[in-house]
Amino acid sequence: DLYFRLKVVAIWLPPLCERTGDIPLMIDYFIPRFASEVGMDNPGITEEAKQALMEYPWPGNVRELANVLQKVLIFNRGAPLSAEEVKQAISGEIPARSGDREIGRRDIRQWVREELSSGKYENIFDSCMDQFANMLISEALNLTGGNRSQAAKLLGLSRPTLHSKIEKYGIKLETLVKEE
Repeated sequence: DLYFRLKVVAIWLPPLCERTGDIPLMIDYFIPRFASEVGMDNPGITEEAKQALMEYPWPGNVRELANVLQKVLIFNRGAPLSAEEVKQAISGEIPARSGDREIGRRDIRQWVREELSSGKYENIFDSCMDQFANMLISEALNLTGGNRSQAAKLLGLSRPTLHSKIEKYGIKLETLVKEE
């Protein structure tokens, strides 16, 4: 009885894989929306990335497409979304440009070497971890425009944990006002 009460009007949509013409429209809708949610400008998307999205069968339909785009945007550095980032997000990997990742690792390794050889800390491990946590939290807050809830979600922390770490590391938050 409940089924027939709820099924007053039935709307049938073919699966997303059968209506690939809708994918570019959904991309144009989701990217600005998700970019706005994390407080960044719309980076756009390359034609190769659009093509990769149109070729994927989308067993999870629109929700899966939205999740993939959101994941790519979270890890994006402001450049147009690339086909490599899209393919990595679809496969479940964290999207990142390999060149950027290697440069980042080299920079971190160099910083660690300098800290270790400086001899200026009694407890070097805790000191380095605190410095790295401070940078990580600061960047998450910058990326989300100071939105603590979004930053906590991005970092995989609860909001109270993030708040305590902000206090622990003395991170200063500035209120950002965007002109419309």
